[in-house]
Amino acid sequence: MTLPNSQANQVTAPSESKKGTENQRQYVRVYYPQDCPKKYLPELVIRYRAYQLLDISETGIRFLVPRMNLLPDDILTGVIKFLDESVIEFSGVVVRRTRDQIALKLIVGIPYSIISSEQVRLRSLEAEGEISFVKK
Repeated sequence: MTLPNSQANQVTAPSESKKGTENQRQYVRVYYPQDCPKKYLPELVIRYRAYQLLDISETGIRFLVPRMNLLPDDILTGVIKFLDESVIEFSGVVVRRTRDQIALKLIVGIPYSIISSEQVRLRSLEAEGEISFVKK
């Protein structure tokens, strides 16, 4: 069965029809398990201190931070050292701060090629049983 053209453009998925429930992300996001061994994680360094990455995308990063006094709109600069020895310098604006996490909107983004290779690397580690995205 096909819909007439006037109705075809009006069909939306059920989750998109409810206001406020749309996925607003335009970029692929790579999540790192919080209990992941450090040897499998990229190293995030800001002001000579290392922090644990929680996720990355082309336009943002989120990381754990036990103590850091930052206000929204503060700008942070640092580097991410990936396991393939590539290093990305970044600067980003604090867009969200929770009790132990900070989210940055990057001024200069992370190349998609790095995001893609991280996805492949993490899927491979999960398939080998080295990491798990399922909470224990």
